[in-house]
Amino acid sequence: MSGDRRGGGRDRTGGGARRGGGRGEARGGRRDEYADRGERRPGAGSGERGLGGDQVEGINAVRELLRAHRRPIREVLIATGREDREGIDEIVELAFEGGVRVREVAPAQLAAIAKSEAPQGVLARAAAIEPVDSDTLLADPRAFLVALDGVTDPGNLGAVMRTAELAGATGIVIPKHRSARLGPSAMKAAAGAAEWLPVAQAAGLPAFLDRARRAGVWSVGLDAEGETDIHDLPVADAPVVLVLGAEGRGLARLTRDRCEVVARIDLVGHLDSLNVSAAAAVACFAVARRRAAG
Repeated sequence: MSGDRRGGGRDRTGGGARRGGGRGEARGGRRDEYADRGERRPGAGSGERGLGGDQVEGINAVRELLRAHRRPIREVLIATGREDREGIDEIVELAFEGGVRVREVAPAQLAAIAKSEAPQGVLARAAAIEPVDSDTLLADPRAFLVALDGVTDPGNLGAVMRTAELAGATGIVIPKHRSARLGPSAMKAAAGAAEWLPVAQAAGLPAFLDRARRAGVWSVGLDAEGETDIHDLPVADAPVVLVLGAEGRGLARLTRDRCEVVARIDLVGHLDSLNVSAAAAVACFAVARRRAAG
């Protein structure tokens, strides 16, 4: 399994999923391959610290928070008058078993507190999620990590976390700056994955990838012009970190240069790009399949 560093003078591209891998465009004039073009949302500012996660909204996310028993929970708020009680009743039972306070509030009151678009009548307040040490993630002999190079959309961050957890990833790495945090929208999109998937923060992804190489962990960047099909990735069954680029620009040049393997996702339809969370799903399960077979 050889993994020569990629870089040199070739055009740096924003993603890894283009039809047939062709039709290269200049870096400044092409659209991002892996992310939607939505505006940057509040909560993704470069000056923020910490991961967040102290307000959890939505049935799946709150249920997993209660099931995981990994951090203190201050209270659970339930909106009165909901006709669909199946998921809510399970949450109330889990809260009772865990000794967590449950408080019923009017739907308008819960809506005023909620920060995601559809809290589904339930909201929990808990201790913030504590980041793990990135070197601890790299030391795992079965490391299967996902690193996000400046993804600023909370929904994309949460969706990638959900996919990564379901594919068996052992951790996720996000930059300390210029990255979405685990606010209510990201937590809801993650659907509880944030309770089970360790999250590390890196001061800079290029430096993190240097440490990954020294730790014996292969770094695989997703790029439209990648030399390797993600489904034929020769290092998939080794310790590996998948690196996905940001909305609007894809992988930064320095990040891409640090990747030992650059892989692509070939598309066969009429469209020429994938959202970052969709690309993460393809890549994560391609790796998971190879690891299961090996």
